[in-house]
Amino acid sequence: MVRSGHRHLVGRKRPASETGAPTQPNAAAIDHPRRTHARSCFCSRPSLLLTLLAIALAVGLISFPAGADVTGDQVKRAVRLGVRAILKQQLPDGSWADRSHPGGLTCLATLALLQAGERPDSPRMTAALLHVSSQPNQAVYVTSLKIMVLVAADPVRYRQEIQIAAQWLCSAQDSKTGLWSYRQSGEGFDHSNSQFALLGLHSAAEAGVTIPLNVWQRARNGVLRTQNSDGGWDYRQDGASYGSMTAAGISDLIILGQTRLVRRERGFQNGAAPHCGEYQASRQLTNGLAWLARRFRVEENPGKGLRYVHYWLYTVERCGILSGQRFFGMHDWYREGAEYLVRRQILDGDWSHDIVDTCLAVLFLAKGHKALLVQKLRWARDDEWNPDRHDVEHLVAFIGDKLGEPVTWQVVEFEAPLEEWLAAPILYLHGHQFPRWTPEQRAKLRAYIEAGGLLLAEACCGRQAFVAGFNKFVAETFPEVPLRELSGEHPVYHSFYDLEPSGLTGLDLGCRTSVIFSPRDLSCLWEQADLPRLSEEAFKLGTNIAAYASGRQPLRDRLDVITIPQLEAAADPGPPPGDAFRMAQIIHNGDWRPDPLALVHFAEFLHDELGLDVVTRYRQIRLTDPDLSSCPILYMVGHYDFQLSEAERDALAAHLRRGGFLLAEACCGRVAFDQAFRRILRETFPDQTLEPLPVDHAVFQGKPGFDMQSVRYKEPVLRSEPDLNTPRLWGLTLDGRLCVVYSPYALGCGLDGHVCYGCRGLLDEDARRLTANIVLYALTH
Repeated sequence: MVRSGHRHLVGRKRPASETGAPTQPNAAAIDHPRRTHARSCFCSRPSLLLTLLAIALAVGLISFPAGADVTGDQVKRAVRLGVRAILKQQLPDGSWADRSHPGGLTCLATLALLQAGERPDSPRMTAALLHVSSQPNQAVYVTSLKIMVLVAADPVRYRQEIQIAAQWLCSAQDSKTGLWSYRQSGEGFDHSNSQFALLGLHSAAEAGVTIPLNVWQRARNGVLRTQNSDGGWDYRQDGASYGSMTAAGISDLIILGQTRLVRRERGFQNGAAPHCGEYQASRQLTNGLAWLARRFRVEENPGKGLRYVHYWLYTVERCGILSGQRFFGMHDWYREGAEYLVRRQILDGDWSHDIVDTCLAVLFLAKGHKALLVQKLRWARDDEWNPDRHDVEHLVAFIGDKLGEPVTWQVVEFEAPLEEWLAAPILYLHGHQFPRWTPEQRAKLRAYIEAGGLLLAEACCGRQAFVAGFNKFVAETFPEVPLRELSGEHPVYHSFYDLEPSGLTGLDLGCRTSVIFSPRDLSCLWEQADLPRLSEEAFKLGTNIAAYASGRQPLRDRLDVITIPQLEAAADPGPPPGDAFRMAQIIHNGDWRPDPLALVHFAEFLHDELGLDVVTRYRQIRLTDPDLSSCPILYMVGHYDFQLSEAERDALAAHLRRGGFLLAEACCGRVAFDQAFRRILRETFPDQTLEPLPVDHAVFQGKPGFDMQSVRYKEPVLRSEPDLNTPRLWGLTLDGRLCVVYSPYALGCGLDGHVCYGCRGLLDEDARRLTANIVLYALTH
């Protein structure tokens, strides 16, 4: 008996990969054994196939982009081409041609298109969904895909169809093995049908359908009983383990691990969940993941070579997303899989002669390419870091695309490079006991926050040991900034839903609250997901935290290569090389560096947009430093009231009279800094006055630079000044030379590019351009 592919979906003739003949490296199939009696003439001539492949390569029918690092844009283009190829084969009535198991290909194609972002209300998708929803529940693959399609399209509208299909799947479960085969009549089991059945039931459960507990119980027993001794799975436990079936088995256990079968945690009493963190042993899941880590390869299905490669990648994506794992062993499964598929796509958008391969490739690329919203920090080798294993998964499922795009999550190791921590806007930390971190480890957390990340910490079950440990961590790591309770006016309570205060505390580092801590339990309410009223309130608060962290702006592409700009070292780096220009930021007794990377990003802008030779690592200097004269352009910023000593004021005056220049701004447009700065200038230069720059000043005309006679402000400014569209700068002149330029509206938030609620400043692009004009003016006058 030989293994064929996709017969259960479309009933086509078997491709070369199923008969052992050489084929293109990307030929693959969903696992399914059946008898065969003849080979096609084409498949029996491997030399002809290889010749055709060589011709295709020579004339450019197959595209192999140069470079090993795949980009988000390449993936999006591949998905667009794949969508076009799938739609090209859609029939006029909205379906796709089936040759057996009616509706199989229509369901698969529709699912791929929905996951790729096709609107369910478009004419072509409306026609496809009509076919999907009307499919009779007769085959496990088709019914499972039908459920996934209807949940993805509109779980409310199709609630009845989803419910009936899920009931049929439950009835189709084999009573002896607890698993599934092709039909309800019972033909034993196979792990491919079983995976699809569990994916379908999982989707139905997420849509609110109640699945009987005994269905989950029988399925879990069946999956565990059929695991091979090496930790993997095969098609029917009648052969050696291989990749696609092992990934399917792992996905099954993860799905089943979310049910009450495995989790002993129940209910919520006095702010805590009884038996929190108690699960049935997960040794089998650990063994399966270990098998995958040892054998992982993207270019072939481990144990099956070039057979079923696209189905293998689909199972990998399901396994990776459900587990939250970025790596299997040393392999970044999505990056490697995306790079493989982008290189192997044919120019017409297909991945092989079989549309099923194209659908599976699009599913891998589109579903796996969801933006990362949250990373859960693995801060211990045991389970201390993860008392609630499915909390973030359930939170992300609740958020869905509420923030403007579908999002996902993953686990990140504490030992991972800081760049990997920054792949998502939220780093999530929780437990019953707070970690005992070294000063070096605490410094890494601080560096993450200073680089723009947001730390979300939670005391699981409200454990006081975690609360005390967290408070000590903040005091030691951020001694200059107090932890404070967030008031009901804080935007975290209004960023998506309008919520009442719930005891969150926070730490403001720079222009925003960069650390948010919940001393009350949230994770158990996310984990159980269905506790009346409590879970919904916790999910809404989690959504608000996510909206606040992301600013409801598009998230970073998960394939972006992140680099962290280097801040100035404590030691004096010496003068800049050659004629290079370096800015210097004044250290004062207020919050003198609210945006640590603002000048770094601004230097990159000057270099990239204007070609200036700029040193990105700016200097931090006190006004009384003897080396102040080596810093021609100074930058001063802050939010709050501050003071300069008499010695500092004298040093500033002397520096400016010698030809130096000062650029100052009120960060976030704060009145306290504005008043303090104006007072200090009056004390420093009692005979001079800070005056508004005229609208025809060279700084605004961009001589040199950009024409900035009209600028755009952020929404908080326009709320109070809706007609404001001209720049507002103030200047101080000494001996006929403009030596101080001050903006009462924020510039630095725009230079940095971070999301800042309530910021009274210019939009990012205009902030960068206007600041560039100021610097160019200072360098040329």
